[in-house]
Amino acid sequence: MIRLPLKTAALIAGMAMTLACQARQPAPSSATASAQPPIVGAWRKVSDAQFNQQYRFSMLPEAAAAGSKWAAYDLGAGKTVCCLVVVGPEIGEAELDGTYGIPGPWITDLVNGWNLDAAPYRPRVQLLRAEEALLDYEFPDMADGLGGLLLPAQARAVAPRTLELDGQRYTVERRDAPLASDDGMVHAYALRPAQGGKPLAVEVPYGTY
Repeated sequence: MIRLPLKTAALIAGMAMTLACQARQPAPSSATASAQPPIVGAWRKVSDAQFNQQYRFSMLPEAAAAGSKWAAYDLGAGKTVCCLVVVGPEIGEAELDGTYGIPGPWITDLVNGWNLDAAPYRPRVQLLRAEEALLDYEFPDMADGLGGLLLPAQARAVAPRTLELDGQRYTVERRDAPLASDDGMVHAYALRPAQGGKPLAVEVPYGTY
């Protein structure tokens, strides 16, 4: 019989106990993995100060990968329209002004600067380009063509004002209110989970220029 040194035997026993504990821990379930809410946000269509160029920008709670595809939600028609594609990295206020020539009130729209508390989130602004059905799409309500909900490309409208995201259904509500400065308005969206829980909140400001 081989006798191991006391310290070596203690080390082996500790490793064995650790492996046994890990083996008894349950693997994360698919329900746990999908517990995170889907990423939803807003998009805005704005012009430069001379109205020569028009741009679409994303307003998501976190930066999206370049090349990722997103869908716009046509509230009036009750359907999603794909696709808006992320062109590049996040864009700051200085670049919106200097590179794209966006007027100040619309820069404030894009970064939700009207809301001093940054509620419901501080948008990450990225340039978008339209592709596929959205390229020549005309919104029945002209105001909806200036911005609205930005959703994952696989989002589906399954009923009037009802979306399905990651297998879960959400009721879409929109409240229109004047900006605190009275220089425009804000569309406040609430996506309420059908199974209960905290709604997903998105604000789309429209400042006056």
